[in-house]
Amino acid sequence: MSRPPFRPTLGALVACALLAGAGAWAQAPQAPKPQYLPFAEFVASDTTAQISVKQGYNAAVERYNKGLYDYHVTLGQHDQLVDAYNKGGTPAEQEKARTEAVALRTKLETLRRDVTALAGAVDQARRKAIQAGVTLTR
Repeated sequence: MSRPPFRPTLGALVACALLAGAGAWAQAPQAPKPQYLPFAEFVASDTTAQISVKQGYNAAVERYNKGLYDYHVTLGQHDQLVDAYNKGGTPAEQEKARTEAVALRTKLETLRRDVTALAGAVDQARRKAIQAGVTLTR
């Protein structure tokens, strides 16, 4: 009996991408570009069931893409603060940048968990679509 090929879930891929995107104090901030998911396309020959499944998938993708956008906007703000801290300036400016960056790191952790959960919802919607015989493009 042969094993099916390894296919990591979207959630696992997102978790890896988000971990790679976290800013570090010692490195120059380089925020990765978000990889938004495409929506399912509708065709005239879609049945009512296919339309329903595609709508559910698209709703999950929309929530995921919004969460990913929020994460990357916050990551960009964090990276700007890290850059301001690393450039020096007055001790008061550095302390302000550090304090604000700490708060954003907490927000980033929450957003990371949210995006990972949203990726799981997209995976679930994709599986439901496949079970219904709907082909989704990547």
